[in-house]
Amino acid sequence: MKTIALTLFATALAFAQSSTSPATTPAKKTTGKAAPTTQSKKPVQATKPAPGKAEAPLQTIPAGATLVEPNLYRYTDSNGKTWNYRQTPFGISKWEETSAPASQPAPEQAPQANQLKSDPVVVTDLGNSYRFEKKTPFGQSTWVRKKSELTEEEKALAAGLTTKPAGNQ
Repeated sequence: MKTIALTLFATALAFAQSSTSPATTPAKKTTGKAAPTTQSKKPVQATKPAPGKAEAPLQTIPAGATLVEPNLYRYTDSNGKTWNYRQTPFGISKWEETSAPASQPAPEQAPQANQLKSDPVVVTDLGNSYRFEKKTPFGQSTWVRKKSELTEEEKALAAGLTTKPAGNQ
């Protein structure tokens, strides 16, 4: 069934393509007058916009602009204003540079022992393992770790920072 449909579709395309050949197009009507043998060709002139609609001049990067980074230029005009020019796929974008410096992000601090004190972790000794309980923004976090499998952070917590005996549960 699919083969028959595909064959009919291909045949219809072939007939449609052959029906637009020059032999089947209608002939132009002739009026009996002879066509002039030499035609004067006038040069085509660009159409001018209407007087009320003036086109905006295309933005260009000034000759004295300095390259700051790829596709970004900085230029100071005669009035002392500093302008930034960026080459985009849609043209050139221009904006005035602000005098305020860009804010620097604060350097990230590595976790320290003091930071462990700010996060209260309750450690419970269960004999051959420890239970750690910590309050997080998402709720209470509890985990149990064998004494032989403790990480360095867990060893520091178990050494005496906020401990609780197993009997006070």
